[in-house]
Amino acid sequence: MRIIQYFILVVLGALLLWRGIIPALTRIDTDFPTYYTSARIILDGKDLTKMYNDEWFNDQVKHYGINQLGRFTPFPPIAAFIMLPVAFLPPMQALQAWTIVNLIALGVMIILLSRILNRDSLWCALLVLGSGLALINNIRFGQFYLILSLLIVGSYYLWHKNQYIISGTLVGIGTTLKYFPILFLPLFIIRREWKIVVMSLVTILVLMFLSLLVFGMEVHQQFLTSVVGSHLAGNMQDPYLSIYQSWNSLLRRLFVYDSMLNPQPVVNLPTVFYVSGYSILVSVVILTIIGLRKAQRAFGSKAPMVQFALFNVAGLVALPASATYHFLLLILPIGILLSLREKGLTIEQKILIVCYAAIGLIPYRFFRPFDGQGLFTLLAYPRLWLITAIFVTTLIFVWKYQSQKSAVQSSSTSSTISV
Repeated sequence: MRIIQYFILVVLGALLLWRGIIPALTRIDTDFPTYYTSARIILDGKDLTKMYNDEWFNDQVKHYGINQLGRFTPFPPIAAFIMLPVAFLPPMQALQAWTIVNLIALGVMIILLSRILNRDSLWCALLVLGSGLALINNIRFGQFYLILSLLIVGSYYLWHKNQYIISGTLVGIGTTLKYFPILFLPLFIIRREWKIVVMSLVTILVLMFLSLLVFGMEVHQQFLTSVVGSHLAGNMQDPYLSIYQSWNSLLRRLFVYDSMLNPQPVVNLPTVFYVSGYSILVSVVILTIIGLRKAQRAFGSKAPMVQFALFNVAGLVALPASATYHFLLLILPIGILLSLREKGLTIEQKILIVCYAAIGLIPYRFFRPFDGQGLFTLLAYPRLWLITAIFVTTLIFVWKYQSQKSAVQSSSTSSTISV
């Protein structure tokens, strides 16, 4: 078994090197130009009020010698800070430096996961490398999501070490830059982890104040009035494309007509788009709340771990738009769920492994031709179906565990009475 694990590790490592690390060290691809250019604009003292002017911003990308498209529109102003540590370098050298930062983050994550999950480094390395395209594309594109995932892993580790202030600070940093970690605040509120909640909010306020000092009020008004709402609603450049792999994108493709972007929906019923979209979101929330309560009764001292994992998975299901690298955020919850049983894996845990590996490793290009082809469009969303399957499987795992514990307790009570 150990030999097989090492073999898989070598294969996944070679794949990461070939598809992720070498390209990142030799050429500039998508995503990185936006992060780099926004940081250079700050360093060079250019007019920050034009950050959300897509044409002007793309001209700046070209000015810095990058032959790629770039637009800052989806990001909050403070996201321009992300690349500041490397933006003083020319673009190619900056990407190479950022790649080294990503690889360091990768190593630190494996170490932290080993401590959190009580598994050896080999098991944790397989877990991280098993994210496949999520990790590959994050490194290749010079993305931030590996570091965001590390912030969440670090916050979780410190939370369980009762270092609530630093844990909350990491949640606040991640939330300010990429929104997603704010999903954990309701969990901390439910569990009355007030120090984390307060520290997260304080960190968010401090960073937003810093952002206001640097960018001024006008840029933030542009962000609040014309950017954030569209972003959270999934209205990207082309919100119909299956590359976003979300319920929002799928339902829009099926039910909303657009003469240019979606001339052939299955049926033009925008009301169905809104009703079904909100129904799915409400269902996810309700099922998550039920799962949280069952986990609290079933897992005892391990309940916070399961609840954290469930919140994380539910957040990924509800995303208005997703890219491959977003699924780096699956590493910790999948690791938690796979570590709950010491002797053998349940059928639910085996399903989780299969779905997780499929999200990371299936070639999505084979599914994209189905996009916009009537009901065949359903086949263009494999990542959406897989993350939904992970959510449902997690719920079933929690419910079965709770039912089994109740049955054992009932049997034990009956035996006591009989005696």
